[in-house]
Amino acid sequence: MEAFLETHRAWIESVVGCPRGEALTFEFDFPFSHVVLEQLMEGVHLDRQCLGAADALRPMVRRWETPPGCSPRIDLTASRDRHAKITERKLAWDPHWKETPIAVWLDGAEHAVVSANIPYVSFIEKGAISVRQWVIVNRREAAMCLNMLRQIEPPRVITMVGGRDIPLPKNGYNWDSVLLDPALNELVRQDFETFWDSESWFVQQHLPYRRGFLLYGPPGNGKTTVARIMACHPQVSTFSIDFSCEGLPNDALSGLFHAAEDNAPALIILEDLDRVFGAGTPSNQTGITLQHLLGCLDGLATQNGIVVVATANDPTTLDAAILKRPGRFDRLAAFPVPSLEMRRLYFHRLVGETLDGQSIATAARETDRMSFAQLREAYILAGQRSFRRGGGVEPDELLSAIRTVRAEADGVSNRSDGRSLGFGSKTPSAESPAAVCRRGG
Repeated sequence: MEAFLETHRAWIESVVGCPRGEALTFEFDFPFSHVVLEQLMEGVHLDRQCLGAADALRPMVRRWETPPGCSPRIDLTASRDRHAKITERKLAWDPHWKETPIAVWLDGAEHAVVSANIPYVSFIEKGAISVRQWVIVNRREAAMCLNMLRQIEPPRVITMVGGRDIPLPKNGYNWDSVLLDPALNELVRQDFETFWDSESWFVQQHLPYRRGFLLYGPPGNGKTTVARIMACHPQVSTFSIDFSCEGLPNDALSGLFHAAEDNAPALIILEDLDRVFGAGTPSNQTGITLQHLLGCLDGLATQNGIVVVATANDPTTLDAAILKRPGRFDRLAAFPVPSLEMRRLYFHRLVGETLDGQSIATAARETDRMSFAQLREAYILAGQRSFRRGGGVEPDELLSAIRTVRAEADGVSNRSDGRSLGFGSKTPSAESPAAVCRRGG
């Protein structure tokens, strides 16, 4: 990395205003390039989602420059214009700054801050090329520059180990976007929200300030939706890992937990634990072992301000060490197929303004053992049919769509080995308790 910067040493020392030995070099990701790309590509239709920090940085930056004789290298891909309809196929350019150093003069600073994305070979990722950002600043101006930059809120994302970061919507912390029965609302939503407000109580009680949730149940009933809502909490940084990424070592999971600790308050999402660590499941493509996962979960005893939320379709395949050891997962919350009343409330939310109560009640009765995702698909299918005739969804159309969705699911519900899928599979009962509280509270 030092050798990479050596080519630009004279320029760096000139704009920073001191020899490299008298400067401070920081390693952190900061989107200086957003404001630079915006100005360099003025007049080009850009995908603004990838320039999220430009508006906040613009008033702080007096000017910028790149090394003389150095042509900026920009990774440019075609993207869609997110302000247009998807089917209009309006394209924009999605620019990403590569390794060319940038000097940025912040308002009130005499000298520039230099940012460089330095490529290197990652041994953790088996020789893949990774990038580390270095920020070089005059030692005398470091405090002022860092305090100014701290005001910039980074884009909200789920930071993925072994995969691309997942952007989060600005207004995504909305529990009304998912329908939870009263038990789940109390034992997941209220527990999660209360936790972030009760740090002082945990400290006074000499308890580790941490929490763990395991959300389980058949697909299509809100587990991932709830995890994403949690990720959008305005106070937390969110981290996850792609267990389908082949060859990730144990160190990758350790790094995830360390990053969460460094960025607390933080959320760690571990999806589909049963597919990765369940009994008899060969789908773990990584080098991450169950023993190491348990060690990371146990290590939370010294990592305050972290919530771990994991999901599983069938928790019975998971090792008892995951489920029964206090302090790993405090809440075991079932997301069953919706009850009759929940199905009625869901349909009312979808079609309450177009169908009467009796029609909604009939549709709810017809959807016994169907998941929320299947209810949504039935509504979409009915909507497609009503769109073709130019009217609203009619009761008969909704019932017909429900029967179509059920027939399609029943068509794949039987396997040659006698095990059932879909509606015939074993699922948590909608009448059983929706959550189990570990730790006695």
